[in-house]
Amino acid sequence: MKISVGGMIASGKSTLVTKLGNHLNLPVMEEFEKDDEVFNTLLKWLYEQKDNVEMLLQIYFIHNHWLNQIKYDNHFIVDRDLVEHWLFAHHNLKSMPTIMNMYNGVFHAYMNQIKKPDLYIILDLDWENFEARVMDRGRAQEIDNFDKNKTYFQNLLKDYTSKISAQCAVYDIPYVVIDTNNKSEDDVFKEALKAIGENVSTI
Repeated sequence: MKISVGGMIASGKSTLVTKLGNHLNLPVMEEFEKDDEVFNTLLKWLYEQKDNVEMLLQIYFIHNHWLNQIKYDNHFIVDRDLVEHWLFAHHNLKSMPTIMNMYNGVFHAYMNQIKKPDLYIILDLDWENFEARVMDRGRAQEIDNFDKNKTYFQNLLKDYTSKISAQCAVYDIPYVVIDTNNKSEDDVFKEALKAIGENVSTI
């Protein structure tokens, strides 16, 4: 059994993944290791809007995810699955259509090599809650570059749930959407457990 949790930056993914892993006694595949210097540097450069970093970042995303997921067997939980990285590429590479076409081919090849989730839990939130959560969690690279990336964040948020749901449909991945606006971590956790119980046959 593979359960994946996705959602916009600051939607509460990592918190929910940790709570589910502890409650269900399942190993958690994190999106990235916290001390991943390559990821942290590339993300910093992206937020700083340095030139020519977008394609490198997106390819590193999906290749690193593929390397990590082959370490896991049987039952596990994933913090932002591979299918979700397509949306970031869609926004980061939209000014480079030829590069995006190349990325689509690479992305599809990787998607065909990973275990599909038995359930994808998508956490939804609105702009007001997103902005508040970004500021509350206090990550310097997000806050210091927030105004510079405000339009990017707004466009990403506008597309997030609808396009991830569409990608799940393309790859035949069962999914549920949980509205996290003005809800506590425990409220979201209870809804996620209910969704798992209703949609996943083996826990």
